[in-house]
Amino acid sequence: MSRATLLASLTYAGAAHAELLKFETRPIGADELVSARVKVDGETYEVSGTLSKPAQPPNGGVKSILIEMQPSENVKPLALERGLAALTLDIAKLPDKARAPALRDVLGHLRGALKMKRIVGRAQGIDADAMSGAASAFDGLLLEDATREPAAPTRFIASWVAGAYWGEKPRVEFTKTAPPNGRRFYLAGLVSSTTATNCVAPINARASAPAQRALFVALDEWTAKGVAPPASRAPLDAELASAQALKWPKIPALPPAPQGDRRVPKIDADGNETVGLRLPDLALPIATFTGFNAQRNERGRRCVAGAAIPFAATKADREKTGDARPALVERYGSRAYFVATMRIVADKLVKERLLLQKDADAYVAAARLAPF
Repeated sequence: MSRATLLASLTYAGAAHAELLKFETRPIGADELVSARVKVDGETYEVSGTLSKPAQPPNGGVKSILIEMQPSENVKPLALERGLAALTLDIAKLPDKARAPALRDVLGHLRGALKMKRIVGRAQGIDADAMSGAASAFDGLLLEDATREPAAPTRFIASWVAGAYWGEKPRVEFTKTAPPNGRRFYLAGLVSSTTATNCVAPINARASAPAQRALFVALDEWTAKGVAPPASRAPLDAELASAQALKWPKIPALPPAPQGDRRVPKIDADGNETVGLRLPDLALPIATFTGFNAQRNERGRRCVAGAAIPFAATKADREKTGDARPALVERYGSRAYFVATMRIVADKLVKERLLLQKDADAYVAAARLAPF
């Protein structure tokens, strides 16, 4: 089944009737508390949130707002810095069918009540699906791990990580490129959970925040100024491979890769993914980063993380364990060369508007601590 067929088959209760019964804001310290009561198909629900405004409002006042479903320290501070207000809206208690219509009604009123000319949203998973269902209330959406996309004219930038391919329910992949109102980014070698427990192999703790920050800036400029965002970096179905067809190098302590009927990103000689947006720590790796791991104790919690298997420091070290991957000294020579090359890789992504300069500098700083 194609991705388009999957999206078309989703019935998201778009016809549900929503009625706003109450909407009010009141000060709570430096922020404001937003509360609303919404009736959806005869049922009444409470919606609340915390509204923050930039410390230095732009000339003419705050006219744009970021709506988030989950509290985030990745994008919210950046939004405030760029002159947007930020509202963390809690709709977790609403049933799935009520989320999209409730959002449409609340945000439609909020736009007028707060005199906002532009509303952008950011959410993950089922909350991202709810935002897509309420797309008419937004000018732009930053979606993570969503299963549906908004129709035009709402602009969107969607991203997902390796767990989408290696999880219990592998995603159905796209057969066509993104529509004109959207961009798609696969964040190679990243996983949603970086704090999982009961895992056999070391946790893949690479952060997706640098990519999300850059994509938010791209969405902000697209919706505010009409500046087109970077081109999509996501594989189509034809660019993936069968999980059974992957040729893994000999890597000590590598957990067995999940099999079954799934199509996954292709890998290089190190076992690292070759498709999608490769952030500097994957383009210039010091380990093999996977989207899967294995559960250590069958009676414990399920391991939902990826694995990170470091490269040996020297050839002698890797030969002791039979590691087929070149050691750090073999591939990079010295830490000085590694750091200089990291600067080149990171700055290239900055020029392509896929990384902010501050994050590029952080990758270079981390490279100076590489275990040579």
